[in-house]
Amino acid sequence: MSKPAAAIANPVRAPRRLAVLTEGLDQYRNKTAVNLIRFRPQEVVCVIDTRHAGQDLQQLLGIGKGIPIVGSAAEAVKLGAAQLVIGVATPGGFLPAELRPIVYEAMRNRVGVISGLHESVAGDPNLASLAARHAVEIVNLRRLSDDAQHIGKGLARQGAAFRVLTVGTDANIGKTTTTLLMHEWHKRHGPGRSRFVATGPDGVLVKGRGMCIDRCITDFASGAMEDVVLRESKGRDMLFIEGQDSILSPCYGAVCLAVLHGSCPDAMVLCHIPSRRTHRHTDVPIPPLKQYIAAYEMLLSPMHPGKVVAISLNTMDLDPDSARKAIERAEAETGLPVADPVREGDAGVARLVGAVVRVAIKSGHPLAKLKKTTKSVASSGRKAVKKVVKRSAQR
Repeated sequence: MSKPAAAIANPVRAPRRLAVLTEGLDQYRNKTAVNLIRFRPQEVVCVIDTRHAGQDLQQLLGIGKGIPIVGSAAEAVKLGAAQLVIGVATPGGFLPAELRPIVYEAMRNRVGVISGLHESVAGDPNLASLAARHAVEIVNLRRLSDDAQHIGKGLARQGAAFRVLTVGTDANIGKTTTTLLMHEWHKRHGPGRSRFVATGPDGVLVKGRGMCIDRCITDFASGAMEDVVLRESKGRDMLFIEGQDSILSPCYGAVCLAVLHGSCPDAMVLCHIPSRRTHRHTDVPIPPLKQYIAAYEMLLSPMHPGKVVAISLNTMDLDPDSARKAIERAEAETGLPVADPVREGDAGVARLVGAVVRVAIKSGHPLAKLKKTTKSVASSGRKAVKKVVKRSAQR
């Protein structure tokens, strides 16, 4: 096999004391920040947001209790921040002009910068000069090695681990969140040993390893995905693979196809926002769930017989009653288990993981023989309470 397409390890070293730079605290525009706050709150010293400085982060996002919001890099330094994470996700991946002064201020205070944007922060002459002058590190999460120069061949099918991929009806709807929640639940309850496979900057930032598939040359993207999946399969019984974008998105469909073919999933969990009508940044309508399910399965089927086995809904913008009805509609439309793993918590996550484990058992995968708890995990997903929990924890 050729050399790995991207380094597995992430140069962001622990322990980390992070200041997270946001812009207005919109859940979608600041999804990098939201995932870091949700899954690594112990590493977040503060959030820098000029529009919400002094306000309560828990009340604004439903997560991040006790993490202060400040209005400048200087305040973050006083709180002990050692690195600044650019927490925004913009169309095309460019650093907003209004955030540049805060990044400059951080570097002048000897605070390093971590960026998952497509725009290379290290390639910005002003930032590169400041980094050299003040001896601070700029970490580009999307940087790949120079070895991603071979095509995919469907070799992920040879991996021993049962592969679970989150796929979506659009970009920026909760695939990373769903994948991480399923992985964390599986780590606690089994069966077997699993690993989260990061394919984008959010996953890499949270887990400290992985690659950013959307930086690969298109011809070699599925090969890069294949390499990472095979490497991460070693010593693991199940992989939870972070999906990217959406197969029918006019903007990002190509990278989604590369992840699909490069990972050859045994099972897929389809992520969806019921209230979203058009693909992000376009006026192109989002087709019904059944059409999306058929598209993913059809595009995978010549290589591997993976199926969509459950639906993860993001009901963040719905009230509890509307969320419950949306889950019921999706169940009726698809005939699959449906949950909002954030709003419903462990009960919702158990429903998704239970669906995955049932497919593994049915397929005869060795995972089914690992523990006596395997069938109980599958059963817990089936029997998990369907009533949406009224507490409105948000994505």
